Amino acid sequence: MRRYLAPVVACLVVAAGFAALPVVGHGNHLTTDAQVVDDHVVVERSFLLQDGYAVVHVDEGGRMGEAIGHRELAAGPSENYRIPVDESSLSQLDGTARVWVTLHRSDGDGEFEPGEDTPLTGVQGRASGVVVPIRVSDDGNVNVVARAFGTQRIDGPAATVRRVETNRSGFVVLADENGTVVGSRSIAAGTTENVTVALNRSFYDSLGENESATLTATVHRDDDDGAFSADDPAVTAGSSAVASEFEVTRVANASRTTSVVVTATGTTVPASTVAEGASTTTSAGEASTTGPTSSDGSPGFGVLAAVGVVLLATVVVARRRR
Repeated sequence: MRRYLAPVVACLVVAAGFAALPVVGHGNHLTTDAQVVDDHVVVERSFLLQDGYAVVHVDEGGRMGEAIGHRELAAGPSENYRIPVDESSLSQLDGTARVWVTLHRSDGDGEFEPGEDTPLTGVQGRASGVVVPIRVSDDGNVNVVARAFGTQRIDGPAATVRRVETNRSGFVVLADENGTVVGSRSIAAGTTENVTVALNRSFYDSLGENESATLTATVHRDDDDGAFSADDPAVTAGSSAVASEFEVTRVANASRTTSVVVTATGTTVPASTVAEGASTTTSAGEASTTGPTSSDGSPGFGVLAAVGVVLLATVVVARRRR
């Protein structure tokens, strides 16, 4: 029996090493939301298992159409970045439209070519990306980025919105999962990074230590009285608000450093932003029957599952040797 103990222990040591590393739960994935677009589309976060591109395509009847903008990305995580779009192509879209924002592989020549640098897909044949509504505007971009690769740790009644871009002054508003406003702050026209929004004390006090809550950051217009109220309308792209969902966790000390586990969980695209039965081009001239229904490119394979496989293989080998 002892001769089988050593390999089992060795596997446990290896597994423990894997568990200490950052983990990407779902492989290639990309997250973005509804926004007003003048000359670029903003991506909140993405992860590539290989060098590639983030690409904006027009939607053509539920299919991935012409590429109107792209940005080269290195393998690994990327956050809060712009994809420039061709304004002449954008001008052909009528008011509110839908675009596909997807990840493509790179053939290594340093130049994006749709026929060669084809979309990345997951095991279910879905494109690694999302379909979102946009409103085309000549007056400037409006978007909000609050998501990150982990929960936001707070130890006081305030949360930080990573970036707000708006073509007019107004407000960034935070609401809880019930749609109740729990904080707001005025915002000037332009781009503002790391916007601190005070939270209602009652909301903050309702969170226990290490308890998490999901908040939605939304951009609103000012009705010219300088104070946020229910009469200040949200900026929309079609029927969707320009917004970003993120998670906060109340902790005793937010400045204390912790190891971050990178996952792609909880990044499902709202049903209203996804084309039902959409299809996507997976290679030159070849179409898949399903488009992206979430921001995840593949279902992922967790550390615990990997550990289980390693241990099971070890036990099988040991039993065969008996």
